[in-house]
Amino acid sequence: MSPLRIAEVAARSGVPASTLRYYDQLGLVRSGRLPNGYRSYPDSVFDRLRFIDSARKLDLPLEDIAGLLAEWEAGPCASAKARLRPLLSAQLTTVDDAVDTLTELRDHLHAARAHLDELPDRDEQCDPSCGFLLHTPAAPVVCRLGAERSGQVDRWHALLAETPAERLNGVGGGGGVRYRLPVTALADTAALAAAEQACCPFFRFDLSLRHDTFTLTIRTPPKGLPLLAEITGLPDLVEAP
Repeated sequence: MSPLRIAEVAARSGVPASTLRYYDQLGLVRSGRLPNGYRSYPDSVFDRLRFIDSARKLDLPLEDIAGLLAEWEAGPCASAKARLRPLLSAQLTTVDDAVDTLTELRDHLHAARAHLDELPDRDEQCDPSCGFLLHTPAAPVVCRLGAERSGQVDRWHALLAETPAERLNGVGGGGGVRYRLPVTALADTAALAAAEQACCPFFRFDLSLRHDTFTLTIRTPPKGLPLLAEITGLPDLVEAP
């Protein structure tokens, strides 16, 4: 087929000419030059642009996309798959951490609004007792379960024993863990998390469903790390004195 001018590629693909020039500079698309000096593109450029668009929707960096393109075009499919998987895992971790941060902010906002609604309307000026809207009393870091604690810990161990844990750093100390579990365990996990929340309200549990799996995230303030280590069977969670 005859070479395509940049305006035609832009019109057919929806990618602006300025972006095509930028991709050209990065080596993401290939172009040549017509006798009059204008850029020209092969018809295969549309496959490359579709690939780049799909990768960018996953928020992959352009430098990683360039490497993926090379594997996709020249290497075996298995090689491209092997290169893509760790990139996706890294993106999932980044997104999960962002979701955790936003969830924590949402909880603070709900608490601040509830505290604001409880404050009396006064004609006097505000004072420190009502001004710190984001300050809420922390739940005591203690388990209220008593003698039944060992049975509940055993249920956690049975649930998590065969699943790798991802350690999480806490905001302002503390920390957490994240697990990916089969969706068949969702009901039991939710019930166990609710029971744990009832006796250890300082824990924060988040469940996120993803097709045939779900993620379980457990976070705790610093003083709760020993109890988190107890239910997960991960002694290395406890900070050294």
